[in-house]
Amino acid sequence: MKILVLGVGGIGGFFGGYLHESGADVTFLVRPKRKALLITDQLKVISPLGNLNLDPKLILAEELKPVYDIILISCKTYDLDQAIIDLRPTKGRGLIIPLLNGITHMKKLDEEFGQDNIMGGVAHISSTVNEDGTIEHFSEFKKLTFGNRDLSKNNAVKEFAEVCAKTKFDVVLSEDINLDLWKKWVFISTVAGATTLFSCSLGEIVRNDFGKKIIIDLFNECRSIAKLYEFNFEDSEVDTILKTITSSSSPIKASMQRDVEKKSFTEHEQIFGDLITKGQKYNFECPILMSCYIRMNVYQGTLT
Repeated sequence: MKILVLGVGGIGGFFGGYLHESGADVTFLVRPKRKALLITDQLKVISPLGNLNLDPKLILAEELKPVYDIILISCKTYDLDQAIIDLRPTKGRGLIIPLLNGITHMKKLDEEFGQDNIMGGVAHISSTVNEDGTIEHFSEFKKLTFGNRDLSKNNAVKEFAEVCAKTKFDVVLSEDINLDLWKKWVFISTVAGATTLFSCSLGEIVRNDFGKKIIIDLFNECRSIAKLYEFNFEDSEVDTILKTITSSSSPIKASMQRDVEKKSFTEHEQIFGDLITKGQKYNFECPILMSCYIRMNVYQGTLT
């Protein structure tokens, strides 16, 4: 099985790196500047799973051919249009698993590559790319979840799940990837919303008066929007999530907050904006989520 990974950031570099370590046939699609750095410095990952120092196979967009069985898209959502252009030479071959936040990217991919070729994918990981290009993995999250959005056809990605099972990260072949996509969207909107609104970790928020309540109320706003579209959380899942995100010792910061700290562009439009739009179709009010969105619009304005 030949695997192509678009992007060597905190998601693609991590999962692609451990796939490479396990012996999988992995190629990374990169830009010329990133290729030069990886040739010189190699692909380095710092992780509790064990650090990696790899010499990966690299390819540029103009060199692509339709020879890949699985294509992982791990770029930022705002780079999706360019990713689609870069991947056009692969059209007609391979199943595409986008590991992007939200769900609105699916329509663009369906229109370009055909709905039957686009799987659903969710990356559960806290990671970042340091200034020297090293990928650093935080916390215990290290799971890749994917499946066919047509739930009767999961055999199409079963072989890839078997390949992933040989790695050090966790893998789930989802029985309902559409629900999993919404659950991740709600979770990342809550964590990204809280940590960017207050510019700190979840634990620091909780240790302040009313901090825990704000996080819970934000989660309930986001979860209520999912419920409007008939995507529901089990009570046990809610309890587990709330324990995780309201721990006073939690060091968790969303990757969006890390992007803010680096003075980088963010995915707030696709994460907050699109979710707010979903709620507005049902006249649903979400004042905390809207506050997070405004906060990030103000921040983004400082970059232009």
